[in-house]
Amino acid sequence: MPNTTPSRYPSRGTQDKMTLHQIIDEGLFCTIAFIKDGIPYQIPTGFARVDNDIYVHASSKSKFIESIIGAQVSYSITHLDALVLAPTAFDHSFNYRSVIGFSDAIEITDPSEKLKFFNLFTDRYIPGRIGDIGEPTAEQVSITKIVKLSLDNAVAKIRAGDVNVKMDAGSSWCGVIPIINKYGTPEIDSQLDNTQSLPNYIKELLNGSGKP
Repeated sequence: MPNTTPSRYPSRGTQDKMTLHQIIDEGLFCTIAFIKDGIPYQIPTGFARVDNDIYVHASSKSKFIESIIGAQVSYSITHLDALVLAPTAFDHSFNYRSVIGFSDAIEITDPSEKLKFFNLFTDRYIPGRIGDIGEPTAEQVSITKIVKLSLDNAVAKIRAGDVNVKMDAGSSWCGVIPIINKYGTPEIDSQLDNTQSLPNYIKELLNGSGKP
């Protein structure tokens, strides 16, 4: 497996499992990079983590999922937390948290395991949704491929804090501008009666208590 030690600012890197898991669990998508027929590709996709593995899925007809099964891939998850404004454009930076890793892509084939992780995907993003709409059918599970990626060869890299550049009183405004992601107001589908009430699990998601 390739070396995951950062070549620039290696002190910002860590393989601490708790840190890796926290960054991963706050992520809403990851990017998977792979080689097919000598050509590099990268695909953004949803995912879910269980212990020291992450799982991704796609239609059994997906060229992406067929291309990575049994192959070695690279994956990344990134949060952009803030803009860092320094006295010069050269010294401007970002506060960020990221995970980069390498793994063999292992297909999950047992139907009961596939159903388990199918439900996990859904409730990771909208906790309580499976209880509302019901589990996928056996046919839906059968036409979906699920792949496991290990975190054994992964590293987190974090930049946080202030500008960290010397400046004087005459400098332009310098500091940190936080970047905040949040859910917007739900919009009911046009096919449904707009008087239908919002489920409690979505209300909880919006107020943060149901956030993955």
